[in-house]
Amino acid sequence: MNGLTTVLALIALPVFAFSPYESYLLSGQQTHVALIAVAKEGKADELTIALKTLNEKNATKAFKKADISNVRFYSKKLQAKTWVLVYFDYDGDRYLDAAKDFESVKAVQALDELVGPHPRARQYGATWLQTEWINYIHGAKPIDEPSRFAMVTRVKPEKEQEYRTLHQTVWPGVTDQMVRGNYHDFSIFFVEIGDELFEFFHVEYVGTDSTKDAEANKADPFNQRWWKLTDACQDPLPDADGVWSMMDKISE
Repeated sequence: MNGLTTVLALIALPVFAFSPYESYLLSGQQTHVALIAVAKEGKADELTIALKTLNEKNATKAFKKADISNVRFYSKKLQAKTWVLVYFDYDGDRYLDAAKDFESVKAVQALDELVGPHPRARQYGATWLQTEWINYIHGAKPIDEPSRFAMVTRVKPEKEQEYRTLHQTVWPGVTDQMVRGNYHDFSIFFVEIGDELFEFFHVEYVGTDSTKDAEANKADPFNQRWWKLTDACQDPLPDADGVWSMMDKISE
């Protein structure tokens, strides 16, 4: 085997780690990020207006230079405070640099008077905390203009390990129905706020009849059996429809 052949063979080798999460990070595939911070007292409305400007052309260019794309903002009142969730796709080489790269954009730095850090973000010298990405399903093929949404619930402390284990071993039938249901780039994120563990998901809907697809999802036997397990692990918010509460969309 000559030198070039050896190099090519090494490049072609799959990357593995003991954790599925780490294996994905080492694969070089695009990653998905959710950051969280809290609106300062009396600043929630002003922050919402400011965040909408971050989807304008100049900010989008700045994000692109930071390897960030598809930026979306959501908010929700949790524990009597307005929390903001920022979702984006990330092409940087180091996943844990995502928050730093987001905060490197001048338009983000201009928000400092309006937003306060999650307590743990201070440990990392940041305002925006990168939440824990615990699950990802690619799902259906992407389209240019999908509809996007985020939802939130809580995880029961005594059920955290069970819930994590389930999502390290998502059933093929559940993944298949994600494709049939026309959902793409489904990600779940965990973060603690106070003594509660919150769970967020973000997804793109790429179909044309969301009502029909939602009914098919509910009727799917794999989903029904799966949800019996996962629902038992979750603690819905007071305004939940079933298990999940919709996040308020700040940007399209």
